[in-house]
Amino acid sequence: MLVGLGVASGRAEAQEQPRPLLRPGNVDLRAEGAASLLPLSVEAGATVEVGVLPIATGTLSLGAELSANLCALACWVPNLFLVQDTSRWDLSAVGRLGYHFTLANRNYSKVDLFGVLLGGVIQPRTTVTSPSYRFEGRGQGAVLGLGVGGNYFPSPSSRFFLGGEARLRLSTGTYALTLTRGTYDFSEEDRRWLRFGLSTAFFVGVRLF
Repeated sequence: MLVGLGVASGRAEAQEQPRPLLRPGNVDLRAEGAASLLPLSVEAGATVEVGVLPIATGTLSLGAELSANLCALACWVPNLFLVQDTSRWDLSAVGRLGYHFTLANRNYSKVDLFGVLLGGVIQPRTTVTSPSYRFEGRGQGAVLGLGVGGNYFPSPSSRFFLGGEARLRLSTGTYALTLTRGTYDFSEEDRRWLRFGLSTAFFVGVRLF
């Protein structure tokens, strides 16, 4: 009987080992870098995510993300061949509604998978410079999107993790344009801005609680 109790106790301890799944009350903090397509750009930011409510075998989460995006090759390459030089960068603050889960017998002990809905505010900015004029544009609009990703924990007891996330986001609006040098007639194309694309983020993080 004692042997049986010892075996049962060992099995219970193995089952009770901490899993990487984000649980209610857990708080994840992460720093990330990303590359976006359409237009090709680079991004850096920080995200915090809190486990809120258990649903089925997973956890509903709420979070927030702050990021800055810089137009890269999509701006730099045309600037090599055009008279005017264009730069663009965006600031965004996005809320996150996610669902975290694991797959039994697959990623059960090391990987926390998730899907997420995104919604928030973006502030795009642009500067266009040529020999005869220069103008700046600022805008603000809503950004919506969705994403899927995962957090990899080296061991079940580790607080630190690595991860990745693929996101599809859309936002559009108009710039408020200011001419700072020379003369120039703004077109509708100058005033409109569109941000639509797929980005891939890689990050490092820590589970604070």
